[in-house]
Amino acid sequence: MPTLAAMSRKKIEKKYANTNVDTDKLHKEIFNEFMKLLDKKIFEAKDMLLERFNHICSQSPESAKFMYENHTMSGYHEDEGIISALKHGTIVIGQIGMSETLYILFGYDHTTEKGMEYAKKIEQLFLDRTSEFKKEYKLNFGVYYTPAENLCYTSFNKFRKAFPEYDLNGVTYFMKNGKKKYKKYFTNSIHVPVYHECDPFQKIDIESQLTGYSNAGCITYVELPSISFNNIDGVEKIVDYAMEHDIPYFALNFPLNRCAKCGEPIYDSELTKCPRCGHNEIIRLGRVTGYLSTTVENFNKGKQDEFNDRVKHIKH
Repeated sequence: MPTLAAMSRKKIEKKYANTNVDTDKLHKEIFNEFMKLLDKKIFEAKDMLLERFNHICSQSPESAKFMYENHTMSGYHEDEGIISALKHGTIVIGQIGMSETLYILFGYDHTTEKGMEYAKKIEQLFLDRTSEFKKEYKLNFGVYYTPAENLCYTSFNKFRKAFPEYDLNGVTYFMKNGKKKYKKYFTNSIHVPVYHECDPFQKIDIESQLTGYSNAGCITYVELPSISFNNIDGVEKIVDYAMEHDIPYFALNFPLNRCAKCGEPIYDSELTKCPRCGHNEIIRLGRVTGYLSTTVENFNKGKQDEFNDRVKHIKH
């Protein structure tokens, strides 16, 4: 989505070059252009998904014996072919970079009240179109809030090369301690940016306003500075709050590290040396794009950068 936002902004800014145009009018035209382009891309995504679905359905069952030998998918009827089983799966259109998209369009994102209004309009378009596709093709089209394992990095690099003029706060960098901190990733789906300072309840309040637009998968998580062995009541309070606010998939992230030398568990994210042997090489176990990774360094540079930029939503 950030790329579509930049294309739209560039087109409208060119239209009004060397003229005095009201900012509100300019923003309105840029947003309308963005929504038209996004709508076009959603239809293109639908066509690509149908092409992929039909190709898979044309294959012999022998090409994926695991699926039926282990009863992974049911509903197969020989006279109808593979489509009889596959039609019950989901066909989803994903997205990344809501925060950066809004910063490109308006200079603020959905952590603000005005930005949230536009975010909801964008998500309503996704939901409306996939609902129409579902009805037309009798297939389970849906909206997916993409974790973007590799795309967060590759699409960000392509964006920077294509639109060097949009080196913007909230897009290519953010402010940290009064200085620019350049980043290497686009934010997952509709998530609050990982560097945004807020408490767990504020993060849930923001993201829960958009989770209802995703009918094919999403996640909300909060970052804790250490494992909460001695504060189970506090953990339950956060989980209950998430459930009460329509969060369908919720996670608590906390350090589960260990010393590379002696294997000592290290549950405090602030520790950079082993409390037992003093060794400073720590193997970090963290949730990256929904998966627990034994070492964050196995992921691409964008995900590593995102992981390192994360703020704790509860302070020590």
